Amino acid sequence: MAEKREWTEHEFILLISKPDLPDDGFAEIIPERNKGAIGVVRAGVHSFHTGGDISMLSKMMKTMLESKNTLVTCPICKVSF
Repeated sequence: MAEKREWTEHEFILLISKPDLPDDGFAEIIPERNKGAIGVVRAGVHSFHTGGDISMLSKMMKTMLESKNTLVTCPICKVSF
């Protein structure tokens, strides 16, 4: 089993910049991430803006989502925040 590593800022920016790309498509762009891991992070982004559990997000991810410098479109419900 491969060792888990933290998501990089580049990977996370790519994920939030392509909310319409299916998990399979994203896994092709960044093969180090499987569909399951991608789905978990996308669910975390949705939970972030809906006030749910965000324990699956790293500190870096939370900081980026809290930043008012970037408009993010939720990959689950397509709401921009």
